[in-house]
Amino acid sequence: MYSSTILPNFRKLQDYNPLTAEQITAIEELGGVHLELDYMDEVEYLRFAEGLKTIATKFGLEDHYTELLYLILKQNEHMRVLYDAYWDNYNDDLTSREVAKILLAYKTSDETQNFHLSIKTFTDTVTLKDSAIARWMMEEIYNKIEAGEFPLGLFGVKIVYNLFGDEFGTAKQITDERLKATANLSPRKPTVKLKKLYTEFCLYIQLYLINQTHLTIADGVLLTDAHANFFFDVLELIGYLNRDKIESEPKDYIHAMFNNYIKK
Repeated sequence: MYSSTILPNFRKLQDYNPLTAEQITAIEELGGVHLELDYMDEVEYLRFAEGLKTIATKFGLEDHYTELLYLILKQNEHMRVLYDAYWDNYNDDLTSREVAKILLAYKTSDETQNFHLSIKTFTDTVTLKDSAIARWMMEEIYNKIEAGEFPLGLFGVKIVYNLFGDEFGTAKQITDERLKATANLSPRKPTVKLKKLYTEFCLYIQLYLINQTHLTIADGVLLTDAHANFFFDVLELIGYLNRDKIESEPKDYIHAMFNNYIKK
């Protein structure tokens, strides 16, 4: 978390913040507006601010640096809420699946056969071969989870729905159907949702580029190469994209994002 005071020219930001002349003057007399950044610390903020200066110079946008800094920081705060939620949802499903597989293996095991527990580290694998003790340990774990006595912050909130549905906290047992269904989850990385999120972020910033800078756009044109390159540089600076991990040119990657967004 980091807080900073920034003074953009709100006369250029009327498309976003339609303030009166009196309101703008009041902000200027105060020295700017206060920004609370939940997703950047001081080091990250300073790195981003300096990086954006380089990008602004690259595209001839030096006179718009402060306004772009303000818009991008504000919009990134909103975007990160959804960004984190998408990844949390995906990772919670992965955790639910792993836990369910362990519980299912225990619950469906034949009590007449040997039952072992193994722990694998980077350097060794340790196995508990005493079936009675291993079963007792698993029973304790199973009962704790079934009773809802586990830290949600560790397991992820999705496990509640995945294993219990609407019956969490009702003292009902985990059904075999839910246990099997959770063990067979096939969560998908939120790639499509993230690209939609990135595109909406770019569209938000594009309004300023079109109306306030020399990076204008012709009627009927969705995106210029200059816009696409600018957006990629900004998204990469924040940490959302990495040109070394894509197969296309950065501008083509952004063009594809926009085209897919419009098609939907």
